[in-house]
Amino acid sequence: MRGTSIKFAVAAALAAVVLAACTAGRTTAAPAAGAGSSTTGSPTASSSPVVTVPPVPAVTSATSSMTPATSTPDLTTSSAPATTSSPKPPPVVIPAATFSASPRIGSTGLPPRTAISLKAAHGTLAGVTMKGSDGTVVKGMLSADRTTWTLAEPLGYSSTYTLSGKAVGATGKAVPIAGTYGTVSPDNVISANISPGDADTVGIAAPILISIGTDIMNTVGRQNIEKAITIDTVPKTQGSFAWIQHDDGWGLDWRPKVYWAPGTKVSVKANLYGVSYGENLWGKQDLTSSFVIGRSEITKGDINTHHLKVYRDGKLVFDFPTSFGLESDPGRVTHGGTYIVMSKEYLHLMSNPAYHYFNFKAYYAVRISNNGTFIHANDGTADVQGYDNVTHGCANLTTSNAKAFYDQTMYGDPVEITNSSIPMSQSDGDVYDWSIPWDKWQTLSALSKSYVG
Repeated sequence: MRGTSIKFAVAAALAAVVLAACTAGRTTAAPAAGAGSSTTGSPTASSSPVVTVPPVPAVTSATSSMTPATSTPDLTTSSAPATTSSPKPPPVVIPAATFSASPRIGSTGLPPRTAISLKAAHGTLAGVTMKGSDGTVVKGMLSADRTTWTLAEPLGYSSTYTLSGKAVGATGKAVPIAGTYGTVSPDNVISANISPGDADTVGIAAPILISIGTDIMNTVGRQNIEKAITIDTVPKTQGSFAWIQHDDGWGLDWRPKVYWAPGTKVSVKANLYGVSYGENLWGKQDLTSSFVIGRSEITKGDINTHHLKVYRDGKLVFDFPTSFGLESDPGRVTHGGTYIVMSKEYLHLMSNPAYHYFNFKAYYAVRISNNGTFIHANDGTADVQGYDNVTHGCANLTTSNAKAFYDQTMYGDPVEITNSSIPMSQSDGDVYDWSIPWDKWQTLSALSKSYVG
């Protein structure tokens, strides 16, 4: 299409030129002088007109009149900006090593089990050592990346320890670590013990008794003691601590919610060293005990039927005719509740001045209370055993029956006495743990929200 337009434009221009030439040819040109002219005046031939053809416009003119003009950049001209110089980077600053200590170096009055630690920043720790006043090196542990040091054993009471070492930076520059720590000076350190003992086999009602060498009345101190003791059982057993008044003072007992499962393995760890009992009294030593629960044996005594029945693993193995305490005399009543077998003696001498007997020979005596309640032989009451209650509070059996019971019972076996007119209580001797209902028992832990001290 573009080429056809050009052709039309050229043709139109030529036509205009030709038309102009034709119009101009109508004018007669004068003859040139001496050019074969005749004197007679006869007509002569006319000269041919001269036609001047104007130049044909360039095709590009026609094209430019129909196509918008565009500007083509000159690629040969460089337009890059002028080069400027970049600023130099600041010099790299390597920070010097620093360290922090917890608690701060120079602290005094610290509990022996304080978790002392050092931590390096922008570097590592080197040569960290803690020594006692006698030069003994205290155990410490350096982390794998050498940035943290921690104390790895308890310190002694009333002691000063010297700390030394350094924190080393990336450039090798060292910052010295130096100072001392001081531990608490107790007014007294208190011993304790655990029952049952190592390797014991005990009955299904045996509580764990933590006997402490003095009465601990401070609530925070009691809480600290409980927190320091762990009890692991296989299988897992639900239980709780309780602060109990024993014959020799206050103690901490732990019992399961229900009787132990036979064969349960029990491990007790009492990390009491370095523990504050309050009033500047502190624990003297750590204690451990591991024991096992034996077979299930439950002895059930019924005041009304005058019998003791022994069940082993749920089966009745003995049914002993018995005489219990005289019900008409409150001083002689066998109190009702759940006792445990506490100890056994082949011969125990019994005295009760209020009832005028001294050094009575009780054979095959099984103690169930520190207030003098036993299951023992007494052939003097054999004629009423199984029929009447006439004793001073003990359960009397014939010698043969007493020996049979004595030979197979063990510490921690429960003895359940029912239908008594007087329930057993705190006054009935050391172990009355099972006479306290479970809901009440839980509130006797110093860690209980319901604890009242």
